[in-house]
Amino acid sequence: MKPRILIVDDDDAITQQLFWTLSDDYEVMTANDMPTAIRRATIYEPAVSVIDLHLPPSVETPEVGLQILGFIKAHVRNSKVLVVTSADNIETQKACYAAGADEFMDKPFETETLLAILRRLAPHRTMDAA
Repeated sequence: MKPRILIVDDDDAITQQLFWTLSDDYEVMTANDMPTAIRRATIYEPAVSVIDLHLPPSVETPEVGLQILGFIKAHVRNSKVLVVTSADNIETQKACYAAGADEFMDKPFETETLLAILRRLAPHRTMDAA
């Protein structure tokens, strides 16, 4: 079974790019807003959520992304969260780690770096012979 990845970003180009990049190795779901992200996190219980912070309706602040991060860490047991955002100041990074983020990456990002982090956070499960 492939690990599940939830991508939360309001930029359709980014969500589509990540979907196609990751879909061979992961079961990928996307969300473009908080209600959809919370619903999909609750239903699918992703191994890793990749979250942008600046989401509607407050795209000028990181509050919506931080709320999603807090919800996932509180309600989706054993889920890891990778924050990928252009808000790369140290205060934002500290807020993310304080809210439970497992990793933090700046936008724009290198695909290979993202893949390496995802491999570490959601290693493929192997079936042990009984």
